[in-house]
Amino acid sequence: GFPEQPCNLCVHCLVCNVDSMLFFPSASVENYVTFSLSFPNLPELSVCVWLRVEDKHVGTLLSYATDDSDNQLVLYGRSASDPVYRRLPAASLLDGHWHHLCVLWSSIQGRFWHYTDRRLTSSGSNFQKGWEVPGGGSVVLGQEQDTVGGGFDPVEGFAGRMAGFRVWDRVLSPLEVEGVADGRGVPRGVVLSMEDIKEVHGEVKQVACECLEHCV
Repeated sequence: GFPEQPCNLCVHCLVCNVDSMLFFPSASVENYVTFSLSFPNLPELSVCVWLRVEDKHVGTLLSYATDDSDNQLVLYGRSASDPVYRRLPAASLLDGHWHHLCVLWSSIQGRFWHYTDRRLTSSGSNFQKGWEVPGGGSVVLGQEQDTVGGGFDPVEGFAGRMAGFRVWDRVLSPLEVEGVADGRGVPRGVVLSMEDIKEVHGEVKQVACECLEHCV
């Protein structure tokens, strides 16, 4: 007969593609992370990150601002009225355990996909159809920018842990999302990662940890 297929669930594997972990002790205008690089022009993208949250809400994971708009791209864990926000299904993330989150978007038909722990949790179309994320702006983790690189609000901050943050200039396939979540390497096309962090501000701490299980 055929050889038995290995189980997809990587229960005993180490997830060893995270690079480092960021610890945000509280949601504060002082606690945020900046990068030495920016985005190129992005007609499509994928953002993946490991999250560990013990707060009552997720807050802002990522904000991207340019001179033209302070809300070019915002990933936020609660509903928001601004059309460029993408609300993330966050209830399942608030249990104090590590969860893997991927958000994918393509300007073609405005398609988007949310993955939580390797599973597709939502998808749709006509979100920012035909739009392109313009390059050269300011990328911030943990706070929402109301001006380029500033204008923070403590209510919108992130508290918790992030690891393995990466942005790709294309839409990852379901198998690639699964591979990232299982620690099986890093797909091609990364345009921003933890290695590009310029500065951690306030009480944020960056901990070098190759494997998620060692990020404490």
